[in-house]
Formats: sequence, C-alpha cells, structure tokens
Amino acid sequence: MATAATTSSSSAINKGTPYPSHLNTNYTAPATVSTAPRKKGEDEYVPLCRAIQIGDWKKAQEFFNDDKDALIDKLNIEGSTTLHIAIGNPQNTWFLGKLLDLIDPESLPTLVNNSQENALNHAAILGNTIAAKKLVDKNPLLLFAVDNKKYLPIHRAIFESHKTTVLYLLQMCKQHIGLSQKDGYHNPFQGANGAMLLGDSILSGFLDVAYDLLMDYPELATTNVATVKPALLCIAEKWDAYPSAKRYNFYQRFVYSHVPENYSLNNKIKDVENQETYRANLVNKCTKSYVYTAFERIYVKFWKVALLHVPHIKHLHEEKVKHNITLMILKFICQEVAKLKSNQYGHYGDAIIIAVKNNTPEVIRQITQIFPQSVWTTNISGYSLSQLSIMNRCEDVYNFLVHEVTHDKHLHNTRVDKEGNNLLHLAGELAPTDKLNMVKGAALQMQRELQWFQEVRKLMRPKEREAKNIRHETPIMVFRKEHKELRQEGEDWMKKTAISYTITAALIITIVCAATITILRGNNGETGKAIYETSPRFIIFSVSDAISLFTSTTSLLMFQSILTSRYAEEDFLYKLPLRLILGLVMLLMSVATMMIAFNATLYILFGQEKSWILIPAAAITCLPIASFMRMQLPLLFDLISSTYGNGIFGK
Repeated sequence: MATAATTSSSSAINKGTPYPSHLNTNYTAPATVSTAPRKKGEDEYVPLCRAIQIGDWKKAQEFFNDDKDALIDKLNIEGSTTLHIAIGNPQNTWFLGKLLDLIDPESLPTLVNNSQENALNHAAILGNTIAAKKLVDKNPLLLFAVDNKKYLPIHRAIFESHKTTVLYLLQMCKQHIGLSQKDGYHNPFQGANGAMLLGDSILSGFLDVAYDLLMDYPELATTNVATVKPALLCIAEKWDAYPSAKRYNFYQRFVYSHVPENYSLNNKIKDVENQETYRANLVNKCTKSYVYTAFERIYVKFWKVALLHVPHIKHLHEEKVKHNITLMILKFICQEVAKLKSNQYGHYGDAIIIAVKNNTPEVIRQITQIFPQSVWTTNISGYSLSQLSIMNRCEDVYNFLVHEVTHDKHLHNTRVDKEGNNLLHLAGELAPTDKLNMVKGAALQMQRELQWFQEVRKLMRPKEREAKNIRHETPIMVFRKEHKELRQEGEDWMKKTAISYTITAALIITIVCAATITILRGNNGETGKAIYETSPRFIIFSVSDAISLFTSTTSLLMFQSILTSRYAEEDFLYKLPLRLILGLVMLLMSVATMMIAFNATLYILFGQEKSWILIPAAAITCLPIASFMRMQLPLLFDLISSTYGNGIFGK
C-alpha cells in the first residue's frame, strides 16, 4: 500500500505543469519528489533534522531515499521544512544547494511553515543573503509571496535590520518586478507594501535605501494608508538622524564642519559586501569637486587619507553623510506632500507634533517653511507647538518657534490650556524624567528648571506673570509646588558635596601648617634666622605653602557658606553654583601648590648636590594632581558651562 501511494505521488509530480520558460529554459523537473506531502510523526523526523543542522548530507540522502516526501514535509512543531532548517545554518549553504537540486522550483512558494513563511521569507528573517540568492535563482516568484501577516521577504529583512540582504532583495525585486503581476503575488513598491517598505527603511536607519526608493517611486512619499505610518511621520520620528541630536565637542565640531559632504546619491553602491571598495568610491565622490590649485590638491589628499585611515574622522564623515541624506529625504517628502490638493495636514500634522516632542528643529524648520500654517498645529489635547516645547523642555524647538518662526509673541502670551495654565504655568511644572536626567545632579537639574522658568517669564507680559489658573495658582506657586521634592534633593546634594570637600580642605590646611612649622625648625644658632632663608628652594616652598594655605582656607569658607545657605529656589540659579565653583577652584589650587611645596621640602632635605631627585619627585607629584583633576574637573566644567556658558536659549 505504501509503495503504491508513493508511486502514485511521484507520478503526479511528473505530470505537473512544466517549469516556466522565463525562469529557466533549460530546466527539467526531477522525477523523484512528490508535491503532496505525506503526514508523518515529528519524532520520526528528528534524525533528519539533526543531519540537516550538522550538514551530514550522506545521512540525509539515505533518509530521502527511504522517504522521498521528507524533502517537502513539515519536520517539527514549527512546521519547518528541510529548506527552513538548512537556511538556519549559514555555514551549510552547500547543503541548501543540494536540497534545491532535488526540489521542484515551482513548488518553492508553497513550501511554507506554520507562519506561512516560505524559504525566502525565512532567509530574509535570518539575514542569510547567500541562501536568498540561491532561492531567487531557482524561483524569483518567492520575492513577491507574503506570509500570514502579509509581509514580503524584503519587509522581513528590513524588520530584522539585515542591510546586505535588504539591498540584494531590493535589486532583485526591481529586476523581476514583472512577476509581481501574477495572481497571488504582490508588488513591493505599490500601495501599503510600498509605504511600509519606505517607512520601515527610514525607521531602521537604511536612509540610502529610502532615498533610492523615493527617487525611483516618488509617489511613495504621499501614499496614505490607514495601517501604515506616512513617510513624513517616519522621517520626523528618526530624531537621531539629524545634526541636532549630536552634542559634539570643539574638536568634533571643527572636523565635522570641514569634512567633505558632497556625497552623490544618484550613483548607488550595490555591492555592499566589498566595504573597502565602497569606502574608496565614497571618498572619491566626496572629493571629486576639489581640483585645480596645489593647496586644494593637498586638501583633497589629506581628506582621502583621513577618511580611509582615521577611525573617528571616518565616523564623523559617515554621520555627516547620514545627516545630509536625512535632510534631503525630509525636503523631498515635504515637496511631494505640498503638491497634494487635499489632506496635507494628514501628512504633516502628526509629524510636526512628534518633531516638537523629540526636539528636532530641522523638521520644524522644513515643515513650517513649506507649510506656513503648520506653526499653529495643535495636538489632540489642544496644546500648541510652543506649549508642547515648554512642557517637554525642548529648547531647540522653543528657540526656533519663539525667536525665528513668528514675531507675534503676544499670540504665545494668550495661549492657555483647559485648566487655565498659560506658558509660564507650564514652565513651572516639573520636566519629564528623561529630560531631567540629561543633567547630572539634583542641584543642576533645579538650576535648569529655573533657567526655563526665567526664560519663559521674559516672554510673558507682567499681567500674565501673575495670572491664576482654575486652581487659583500663579506660575511661581505652581513652580514651588511642583519642584518641592527636587529642591530638597538639590539641597541634600549640595550639602553632601560641600561636606566632603570641607573635610578635604581641612586636611590640606592641617598638612600645610604642620609643614611650615617643621621646615622652619632649622634655624641659625647665632642669628636665629632660618637656615634656608635665602635659598631659592626655601622661597619656592614658602610661596607655594602659603598659597596652598590661603586657597584651602578660602575653599573651606566657601563650602561652609553652602552649608549655611537658606536654599531658596532662586539660590540654585547663581548663588549656590557660584560658591561651589569658587570652592572647587580654590581647592584645586591648594592641592597643586601643596604638592609643589612638598617637592621643595624633599629637595631641601635630601637634594643637596642631587638634582636628579627632582625628576622622580615631580613625576610622583603629577599623579595626585592629575587624579584630582580627572575626578573633579567634569563637575567644575558642568557647573561653569551651566551657570555662565552660552546657555540653551537663543537670543
């Protein structure tokens, strides 16, 4: 009976429809495989699954000889076929090739697991590009077959962030796009599929892929499907792809501003596997416009070498290219949306709201430039962009909205929410936790909140500064209530910091006083004067010891004044940070001069005619000074920049 069933099944495959000529004209269907899988217990397939996983083709072939339907049966609880299991091991791609030689290519789209994923879907999920190439070579229709969630293989590759696989599948989809017109298959560049492809390319960080799609299929920029995010919303959500998301230091800003940026997107790089060739081509593109003068040729040569061999410069260049691509995508989408005769708000409404929350002024600037009316967009709760920027503490967006977009500042003043809160009331509320944590230390967090309150207060007219909401609270009352716990945390942080530094300053005072008394015991018996009175070594010791004593005493007094402060809210703005800055600076000077005095003492006592002793003494002296500076300078820098720096608000 079993033999007859097998023979009948094999006969069915021989009588099936021949393989399409446009896929492989020289193909002859094998007569050894049945397309009607015979149900068999999963336990019986365990040896076969193990053989496929370890790449034991001899054992697997023995199994196929005994049971030909095992090639296409579901072998485990997930419903995986031999192809799915073989794809899971990227080292055994040769095994996959042997399996494909035995399986009818026409049956490949029907060989799915329990999630209706065909072999190419599975390869895309795992990022197995070599397996994907073998499968597409056998049957390109796999490119356009969806799983149970209506996702194509290229969608799956993007979801899993497999860049190489995405680029290959994108190239193959364009090459075989005509096959997507067949019944039961789907075009990845139209409708919901295309919108999903573009949006997920942006959100996954494949910006070059997204730009490539927009250039070839510009209609995707305005495709509006209820189940898919609009392209403008996706690029607005990609906040980390804009320059404002970066906080470069001085050196990084200098390199970033000078590194070449004219990367041409019209010449796409398809072979991403050859990274060195890609990078060399990119350098040539970035520098091709610099010619003629000797200085410019030197400039070009420098950047070529730097981009190829200096990692941090290469990284900054890549970030600059990414930023430029993002801005070009944003501008292109906005221009396409502007061509629509209706429902423009449906594209930019949510995008501009999310840009405010993410503190991305580049998006706000581009949208308001093309859609001037968008500046008065409100969210579902009725909050305007200026209100949202204050509530979410987005200083870049606030600066743009208040100082650049509109000069009608009275329109901001008149904005109130349903609870009667004006802008100053909103500034008096506690910032979101993620924004507070961007500043280190409760005292500096309190200072940042005060800076926000003072800045918004300048914008308001006198009567709005004292206006009351429906709870009869003025803005300052809201601020004090909302920041009560933060003020207490700032007070505790200040006191603990001051106490620890007070102990250090007191120890330094004790040490330098004791050193002075000890070194001065060496007196001339006849005159009573110090033996080393006129010695340069003694003068260096005396001056440095005196400076250390005076500065440590001053720092001690500064820290004591912090401990006895009244800790009012406004004290955190300037008074307390200034005292802590002065105390730290004085303490740093006292440590440095104390070590100099100690070196001078060593030389006085042991350095007679032994000048070499200064070298190890100086080297050892640098250790505590460098350690102290490394640990305390970040705090000092944060205090100075936060209190007396350029600030976070535009003028």
